[in-house]
Amino acid sequence: MEKTHPKESEEMSINRQVTTPLSVPRTNRNNAVTVLTSGKAGVCIPLKAIPLLREDAASGRMSIAIEMQETAEILMNPVNVRVSAYLVPTLAFERFEGSMDQFNRSFKGQKKTDDVGAVVVPFVETHAYGDVNSNAFYRTLGLHAKSTDQVSTAYLEAYNLIWNHRANNRSPKITERTRLDNTLAPAFWEGGRFEHIVPKFDAATMDGEVSLNVVNSKMPVHSKHAGVWSGNPAFHEPLSAVAPTGTTNDFNFGTNIWAEMAENGITVSLANIDLARKTQAFAKLREQYSEHDDEWLIDMLMDGLTIPDEQLKHPMLLATTRTKFGMAKRYATDSGSLTESAVSGAAMTSLNIRVPKLHTGGVIMIIAEIAPEQLFERQRDPFFHMTNADVITETGKYPKYLRDTLDPEKVVVVPNGYIDTDHATPNGTFGYAPLNHEYEMLFPNIGGKFIRPAANTGFDEDRQRLWAVETVNPQLAESFYLVKDIHHKPFLDTVSDAFEITMLGNCVINGNTVFGPPLIEASNNYEKVMGKAPMDRIEQGA
Repeated sequence: MEKTHPKESEEMSINRQVTTPLSVPRTNRNNAVTVLTSGKAGVCIPLKAIPLLREDAASGRMSIAIEMQETAEILMNPVNVRVSAYLVPTLAFERFEGSMDQFNRSFKGQKKTDDVGAVVVPFVETHAYGDVNSNAFYRTLGLHAKSTDQVSTAYLEAYNLIWNHRANNRSPKITERTRLDNTLAPAFWEGGRFEHIVPKFDAATMDGEVSLNVVNSKMPVHSKHAGVWSGNPAFHEPLSAVAPTGTTNDFNFGTNIWAEMAENGITVSLANIDLARKTQAFAKLREQYSEHDDEWLIDMLMDGLTIPDEQLKHPMLLATTRTKFGMAKRYATDSGSLTESAVSGAAMTSLNIRVPKLHTGGVIMIIAEIAPEQLFERQRDPFFHMTNADVITETGKYPKYLRDTLDPEKVVVVPNGYIDTDHATPNGTFGYAPLNHEYEMLFPNIGGKFIRPAANTGFDEDRQRLWAVETVNPQLAESFYLVKDIHHKPFLDTVSDAFEITMLGNCVINGNTVFGPPLIEASNNYEKVMGKAPMDRIEQGA
């Protein structure tokens, strides 16, 4: 038997297709978070964008303080603020089409495919900075450049991807923003007391439809009445057809008609009942995947298949915090204005973020949303609007245990009048909600000099204590989810930005970045020391 030389055996065992990257020393770098900006209520205010390079990990803590400008009175409805941090992996950008192979090719400047005519997808896309006063996004973030400078679109793309991701999760009815829309996106209303109302519901998922097996598909139909023709018997014409003479031929079946189903009927199998039950359960599970764009992707997830890197194709929420503004009133001190007062408000919160090593890199975007709590002060009180018929009839609105327990659907139509008693079409459909939802009564009672029987935009000095954002004839549409057309009437200055935001903190990023050594200003110290060193050498044998 021929023996293999040990050196040849060692060479043959070498794996030359290893995919494990070279292990390199990692370093830490700081990304200071020092923010001072301003904004209005009702928009998504970008506070800070933190870039992550490939293979970076990050952790940090930020403290946020928001000052509300002066109002005439202390606001009775709370003003909410929500600060959120999102991570947008670079793979989520549209130009990479969710392909890791295309992403890596782009990173190395290679064509997207090996096909003839294929193009190179730019890893970094740029556009002109433009006028700072016409670009609300860059202006709010405090990013500077000359109007003709080419700047990366990554921050702007990340901002719009985050908003579209949230919009799709909130409702498919919301129109997505374009990739490079540089306006400030509208904020989202807090779900509040109407988050259980939906514009439509899946009746099949709720009911669990059972398939019926027809034993005999041709069922005999019987009648005790004989048909009588009216028309020319020489012609065979369809029933109720118009004859050539213009007269109508009718065939009177009568009313006593039946199909024989006892012998040739319909059966319900236990297998079909079990199928309906399982289908109902899986349909509810499928709901969590419903906003993915591709049906094949949903099918793979429903089959229990892991899809590598799929999570990196969407923005991810890292942290979120909510708080309310505290307010304090102060009066003038000069003798002529002792009755004059102004109210200031402030809110403080903090945010902790942590990102594991991310091989695609990406952008951490911190966003603030400020909006008053919605009142819906004309919401219908179900007990106040109850009639005697609602109690004594089985179809009444009074809750009844046996009837409601046996109800297979347990869904009710929510009329427009339930949301606003002054609605122009109170009996129209606003949406659908769980049975007896209206008895979870969370609406406010605003009366006395503050009562407003109808929605209007006129000024009312008494109602300066309320920041009421009302919509005439509200509908469960895009405007119901987004803060649009919000006014700033309670503020003494209704034009300027009503909120000033400061954020302080630091984000430590751990990655593969190589840093040079510390530099010292040139002082010729090396040459001076070398001048003292003896340079002569002994020559042996001389």
